[in-house]
Order: sequence, then structure tokens, then C-alpha cells
Amino acid sequence: MWAIHNALRNWTLYGLSEREVQLIMNTLSTNELKLISLCSSEDLIWHPLDSSQHQSFISAEGKDKGEFPEPTPRAEQSSDAEYFVISPKKVILPRLHERIEIELDVMIEGLSRSQQFKSQTIDLSEGGIHFKDVIPDWVSGYFIVVVSYQEQSYQIMCALVEDQKVKHRVQVMSEENDSHYLSYKNFLDRVRKLRNTIRR
Repeated sequence: MWAIHNALRNWTLYGLSEREVQLIMNTLSTNELKLISLCSSEDLIWHPLDSSQHQSFISAEGKDKGEFPEPTPRAEQSSDAEYFVISPKKVILPRLHERIEIELDVMIEGLSRSQQFKSQTIDLSEGGIHFKDVIPDWVSGYFIVVVSYQEQSYQIMCALVEDQKVKHRVQVMSEENDSHYLSYKNFLDRVRKLRNTIRR
């Protein structure tokens, strides 16, 4: 039997068969797979997902439709209901986190080793990061941003800020109980205190 933990979504499932784990893996995004941990009832030790050690879980299990027909697009299904797309009124909320204007090295890694975006920050906070360079088109969904400072690095889960004409900003999506995010927040607190001391 197996247990699986999703650090991005903060859920854990226990007592799973190999087939069940395979099916769950096929529902996860690439960035979720990077943060998945597995535990076998035989050794009771949590391990990060490793494509070489857990090869049986990285399969197309459940994706072969066999005799099943192709899914019918929702627009072609007959229904008595009418559907409306409503655009919510945009509300400008006050800024929750104080920005720190500082130039730090940042990196986003894609699915392949060739997809690697390196830049510097213009400013950053607990809620988001402003990149100096334009973020490439291959960056989408959830992704990990690595922030580097004095030989230390901090990994946080992010997503693109919506409605940007030019993509320079990302919002931090990491949960409050994520140890990586807590390290990042502590780092920002240290930088703020250091700057306040220098100003005095």
C-alpha cells in the first residue's frame, strides 16, 4: 500500500494501491509532480517522486480510452439550461505586503532543461515578484521561482499576475504552512530590518 502527499495543494491520501497512485499522478500538473512525496507501507519513509525509482507510477495508465467514445464538447450537448459568462466587477484592493526594492537573481525552470529563465528582481514581497525582464511565453500555470541571495536560495510556488499586457509580475501561491514559503518570508523580514537599521 502507498501514501501520497501533495505539498502544493496540502493534501495527503493513505492506503492506496499502485493503480490508484498511477491514476492520481495523471491528474497532477508538472509543478505539482515536483512537490509530490510518496511513502510505502513497507519502509514507512517519505521520498520525493523520482522518475527512476517510481517509474511504475509515471505511466499513461488510465489515458487509453479503449472502447470509450471521445468526450462530447459541452457546447454540443443538448440542455434546457442557458449559460451566461459574467465578468465580475474589478475591485482594487489595498496592497497587503510592503514591496522591497532590491535586485536579486531569480530563475524559473520549465519542463525541460533547455527551458530556463533567469532574470533579476525590481521589487518583491510576500505576495509577489516583479521581474526586470519579460517572462517567456512557455511559463504558465503554477511554477517554481528560485530567489537567490548571498549563496542562499528560496523556492516558492507562483503564478502569472492576470491582465498584464507585458509579463513582468508573478504572484506568490505558496501556502502559509509551506516550509519553503516560511523561509522566504523570514528572509524578507531580515532584509527589511537590515534596511531600516542602515537608514537610521
